Amino acid sequence: MVSSGASESRATVILYDGMEKKVKNESLVIIRNKNGGDVLAVCRGGRGLNENVKTGSFNPGVAYARRGRIPSSAKEYYIFNLEVIGMVGEDGIEQNKLIIAPTSVVELFSDEDDPMRLLSKRSDLTIGHYWGKPNWRVPILKQYINYHIGIFGVTGSGKSYLARYEIIPLLRRAGYSLIIMDWKGSDYAPYFEPVVLLDKIKVDDFTVLSYFSQLTKNFGYHGREENPVASAFERALRTVEWRGRSPSEARDLLYRKAKSILELEASRLKKMETGQLWLERLEASFELITEEEIEKFLGTMEPWEILAEAKDKGIVVIDMSKGEKEQKLAAFYSIARYLKRLMERKQKLDVALIIDEGPQYAPWQPRGLERETTDLIIDLCALGRSYGLSIVILSQGMAGEIGLNSAVRRNLNTQFIGRIHPLDFEEAQKLAASYYISPETLLTLPEGHFYFLGRMNPSPTPLLISFEIS
Repeated sequence: MVSSGASESRATVILYDGMEKKVKNESLVIIRNKNGGDVLAVCRGGRGLNENVKTGSFNPGVAYARRGRIPSSAKEYYIFNLEVIGMVGEDGIEQNKLIIAPTSVVELFSDEDDPMRLLSKRSDLTIGHYWGKPNWRVPILKQYINYHIGIFGVTGSGKSYLARYEIIPLLRRAGYSLIIMDWKGSDYAPYFEPVVLLDKIKVDDFTVLSYFSQLTKNFGYHGREENPVASAFERALRTVEWRGRSPSEARDLLYRKAKSILELEASRLKKMETGQLWLERLEASFELITEEEIEKFLGTMEPWEILAEAKDKGIVVIDMSKGEKEQKLAAFYSIARYLKRLMERKQKLDVALIIDEGPQYAPWQPRGLERETTDLIIDLCALGRSYGLSIVILSQGMAGEIGLNSAVRRNLNTQFIGRIHPLDFEEAQKLAASYYISPETLLTLPEGHFYFLGRMNPSPTPLLISFEIS
């Protein structure tokens, strides 16, 4: 029964005698509001109260307890906070605008019931099931898939399982083709086909130049200085057929072409010393641009071929296991830039880009190539809402040093939050303050349990979901 002090969005329920053994945290209930309508709600933040053992002052009940005797339970009762999901309407859940009347009856759903059908009667797509109820499949709102998705949880929370067994099949049923960036090469590559190895991907010349500029500290020049060495190397990248060759041959071709360009430019100068300095800086740069570095970019598979493969097969996995971080970022940048160009030409994609280990691409304080990938992800999110690109990012942390860049995270309008890292306790407190979810709950969630919140969720309050692994 609803106690005094209820509002249109929150209430407290007093449990009937014995119901404390049946009603649990996250139990779904229906409130038969005496002011009109049925209201769906979730139980959170339960408490057991007994005036006889109330601490803070000495009383007979405390005296009994000190003696090891059991005080009277006549004044003992149990309550739960009720977080209102909404009023049950003809097409699903609607915002409840009526104050919930005290003494309104609250009913617990049985296992045979399915309150999920009340959330959205028009949705034919579901994800996982409600906590502890395998038959209660949770509906999602398809129109918000391209408002982007974040999956957060520490190692062992079940992020990859959620992506593999629920998110990926859901996106396929919704009509999306998938490009999966598998950072470790072990979470998706063994389970889906086709798989494209990192070193097979053609990275565009702009990204290759950015990579080698970082490696050589801008070819020996300060950032804003005129940089003839970088210009010569860029022209060499664009004019020489160096991809698809052996690393030594490709390196030699690029070096000789850049050198010939600089020698030609130097012949027009009055000061021979300047031209000699250019050549010395080129030679010093190529001491760092080794065959091993060149080998990272000899791939010939164009980004458009990857997209075509995804459209044809439904899924393409990029196995990034055999590469250093900068090479992985460069390959991602090349693919993502291509998708951005397509959207800038107003082409609708119907593609989902799944980014594992999100903070590797968009950390809280990006540096170097990370800045480029972070800004690019933000641009993809902005354009994707209009042109059918869904960004799905998995991350161990939500914020701070272990987390995702805040500007990127703000674009993820649907989130699945599993067991969090202790360093994310502050973020957990913000969530707790809004929805009666205790931070301790988020720190101790079992593997495979996630709070589902945001635009894809028909419920305005987070729902605790789980899923079966088959």
